[in-house]
Amino acid sequence: MQNEGKSKSDLKGLSFAYRISSELVAALIVSVILGLTLDKFLDTKPIALITLIILGFFAGLLNIYRLIRRIENSK
Repeated sequence: MQNEGKSKSDLKGLSFAYRISSELVAALIVSVILGLTLDKFLDTKPIALITLIILGFFAGLLNIYRLIRRIENSK
């Protein structure tokens, strides 16, 4: 019986970790795609890509922060 409760909490923690990592990865993927597209159309090879990667990283961190605050407030 105790193992079942521990297993559920482990799965809950694992799903939380998966959600956090997917937030950051999704923001980075979108920023890379947008950066490459802008560089292609504006012919500014690495500038838009580098700028949007940095902005995407910070957007991912902001999403993670909001997610953690939402979870803490619901407890």
